[in-house]
Amino acid sequence: MMNYRDYQAFLHIVHVSDMHCRDGSSPTDLRAERAVQRLARQLRRTGAHPIADWLESSWEQGLAGHDPSAHDRMCRFLRWFAADRHFGGIECWLLDTGDLSSMGDLGSLDTARRWLDDYCRIVRATRMLVLYGNHDAWPCRFPLAAPRAELEAHRNALRSRFFPPLWPQGPLAVDIPHTRSRLLLSSVNSAIDDRWYNTWAYGSVERDPHWTSSRGVHQMQKLADDTERGFHRDLVTRDFRILAVHHPVHYPQRPAFGMALRNADEVADALIAFDRRQRGKLAHLVLSGHTHAPFPVLGALPRYAKGQHLQPLTDGQLQLIAGSLSQMPRAADRAACRDGRFVPHQFQVLTFFAPPVWQRHHHHVLMERRIVGRPGGTGDFRILVPPGGHVESVLMEY
Repeated sequence: MMNYRDYQAFLHIVHVSDMHCRDGSSPTDLRAERAVQRLARQLRRTGAHPIADWLESSWEQGLAGHDPSAHDRMCRFLRWFAADRHFGGIECWLLDTGDLSSMGDLGSLDTARRWLDDYCRIVRATRMLVLYGNHDAWPCRFPLAAPRAELEAHRNALRSRFFPPLWPQGPLAVDIPHTRSRLLLSSVNSAIDDRWYNTWAYGSVERDPHWTSSRGVHQMQKLADDTERGFHRDLVTRDFRILAVHHPVHYPQRPAFGMALRNADEVADALIAFDRRQRGKLAHLVLSGHTHAPFPVLGALPRYAKGQHLQPLTDGQLQLIAGSLSQMPRAADRAACRDGRFVPHQFQVLTFFAPPVWQRHHHHVLMERRIVGRPGGTGDFRILVPPGGHVESVLMEY
């Protein structure tokens, strides 16, 4: 635990992800559901029970909607958070890193956006940044079974009604006290609006819009160019930069197939190689969702970003992942964890501190991370206490 009594808190980022809302109007893809059940039965007849179990559990988890009580409990926690004297009075941003819905249907997306508006109002957030995930790109059914025209119509609805038409987005900016530097938060889109890749939950950060042949700029190139255009006029001052993306760049225990960012190496190389412009990395911190499990796990946040090698990221860069805010857990998962370690609903609050005035030339920020969850998946959200009882914090240089 660091002694930072002289550090000044200047920003909270309330980072939520993977709400997986299923409004009452959300459709059921009965054809795909029956096909999965038939395939699972065939696998069991051939003795492939583990594969059949994996198929069914993956299907159930992917389509599960939200816990009906989670939103009200979240609002109750945020009211307490905003009123607490240790947290109130500091600028607050709300970040959602995608999968607002399970099926991508417009009714569920409407409901999820209203929830986010509620959260913003309660914490008096000055800015909100919302990404969409691979499930939001579902055209109200399993992508593999959707005609191209249906995928295109859904994609147009997403970007005209709920999300920006072009990416990357940002940056949100706030001055770091005692310095000339700023904290900047930008986002890129990793959802692939197609049949095959989205069926397997792959992501990619590529040219946007990726479905046109004559237009579109690679998101990482545009992010780098936009960032350079925003350099300080003194040609010296550096900024602390955060990138939000639905699929993690560093994927802990990356699956052998599906789920991950297909071009993670390329994205990481772009983030790292930006330092040739002599203003530091394009992102010092990456914030994501998608995995439904917080990373690093509670109590494992390093004290210093220096010395961390979260491949394909490089030394000094960190990847943080928020858990699922409200998806209904499978009954089998709930039954298997009865000792309080089962926390299916989680998000994180990141608080950033500026160094004292006599350290203003050191180019670092201190970040506290508080993981908030509902043990057992019932009752209220509360700040989870790491081993040792101290608030986790990490010192990050830029």
